Formats: sequence, C-alpha cells, structure tokens
Amino acid sequence: MINIVFKKKDNLFISFEINGHAGYSKSGTDIVCSAVSALAYTFANGITDVVKVNACIDVFEDGFLNLDISHLDKENIEKCQVLLETMFIGLKSMNVMYGKYISIKLEEV
Repeated sequence: MINIVFKKKDNLFISFEINGHAGYSKSGTDIVCSAVSALAYTFANGITDVVKVNACIDVFEDGFLNLDISHLDKENIEKCQVLLETMFIGLKSMNVMYGKYISIKLEEV
C-alpha cells in the first residue's frame, strides 16, 4: 500500500510524504504506483522549478518521497498552496477508485 501524509499548519499545506508501493500489479507495470509517482515528481518540480522556492525534498529509496516547505516564510508557503492543494485533490480522486492501494491522511500540526 502507498501511504501518503499531507501536513498543514495554520490551514496551509507545509509538507507531504509518500511511502510504499501499491501492490496493484507487478513492479514496472503498476499503474497506481506510476500515477502517484508522476504526480509527486511533477508537483515537487513545479514547486522548485516553476514557483522557485527552496523546498526540502528527500528521496531515500524507491517508493519514498518527502517534500517539506515548513522552513519557508509565510509568503513562499502561500505561493505553493495551489500546487499542493491540486496534488492533494488529485490523489484523493485516485483514492476513490484505488482506495485498496492508497492511504491518504491529512494532519494538522
């Protein structure tokens, strides 16, 4: 299962962590893993390359990605909100069809 945790502080997204594998299909043909990975990397690149903020991004191993902007000032955190909220909505939509393979949590910190 892919476990995804989004964190919000003062009603603003400040991080997400993705860990695990869907197990929908064998490695290399798993459309759920591929879709989650594509969204995660696209939005991470959008934050760093389009919005141009210095997000902390960690990729420790296959199946793990963490993005954190909690160290940024409020102005830069706010610049990232449209992308982070769009990603959250996209993953929640995937969860409707593939809930057996994806767990999404939202934590207020």
